[in-house]
Amino acid sequence: MLPLQKITYSLALAGLFVCLLVFGKALLVPVVLSFVLLYLINAVDQVIRKVPLIGSRSPQGVSLSVAAMFVLTVIVLAGSLVGQQINEMIATAPEYWLNLERQFARVLAKFGYDEELTLRTLSEEIDVNGYLLNLLTGFTGATRQFLLVLLYTLFLLVEQHTFPRKLAALRLQRKKRDHLLEVLGRLNRATRAYVGVKFAASFATGLLSYFVIEYAGVDFAIFWAFSIFALNFIPTIGSIIATIFPSLMALVQFDYLTPFMIVAIGVGTIQLCIGGLLEPRLYGDALNISPFVIIFSLIFWGLVWGVAGMLLCVPITFIIITFLAQFRSSRPVAVLLSRRGHV
Repeated sequence: MLPLQKITYSLALAGLFVCLLVFGKALLVPVVLSFVLLYLINAVDQVIRKVPLIGSRSPQGVSLSVAAMFVLTVIVLAGSLVGQQINEMIATAPEYWLNLERQFARVLAKFGYDEELTLRTLSEEIDVNGYLLNLLTGFTGATRQFLLVLLYTLFLLVEQHTFPRKLAALRLQRKKRDHLLEVLGRLNRATRAYVGVKFAASFATGLLSYFVIEYAGVDFAIFWAFSIFALNFIPTIGSIIATIFPSLMALVQFDYLTPFMIVAIGVGTIQLCIGGLLEPRLYGDALNISPFVIIFSLIFWGLVWGVAGMLLCVPITFIIITFLAQFRSSRPVAVLLSRRGHV
């Protein structure tokens, strides 16, 4: 095949792939999220099975069921608390808007403005209650989608134990079968490491941030802690946004800067220690992705799948790089996308 034909076919396949991602979003996103939930449940199952005298002696089905119940209980409780706090935010939003008006007028007065200026002109264009209602609507839609993700996950939990038998039924050559098992094992270990470490690090970040926000006296500490937990899954910009939002809340709620400084410095320090120092050590060499590729994939998957794409961009990109490395024609692309220069 001529080089020009190869390029044409490659571009056509890439175009079809992007079209499939865009138009198949409603179908593909729940499936991908169900795999993430599956890896999370398996990671908890691994932790349970390492418990002395209990986990090591319990049957695998029992420990897996306990892990699934634990993960689902945590998700349901967190969702219930966050939904309740969003409703409270909608009820108290006018009070915070009045406080913001007073602070805005005070700042203008310091710059020498004699006339009374407020945010009423901006409030005509910025519908705060509308944004909060949209947030509640989006949260409700995510809850409905979670039920579909849960259904997929239950089937995956059943199917994962039958995969070895299916692979044996294919009757592949020994060399091909060993290579396939090696690749799948590498993908499984790296993805499990990423999901497990990222979840644990995000949970620790959100929990510690909750204590800081609660100590500062900022309202809706549970909501902000959950937001920090969720945003921490977004590479690079997630931790920055997670620090800015509760800090702005402290700035709006109080007339003095002490709570703002406590939240900004406290949450920022937690993000730096866990996200900047601890996470890379826990990952090790599990993920071989260039930092530039991570930023590019964040933008690309954010445009294609929205917030879900931003949350899933790292494991999806790692899987794509591993897949490209298996073929001689696409291996150079995988090398260029890698962090260490080899795959």
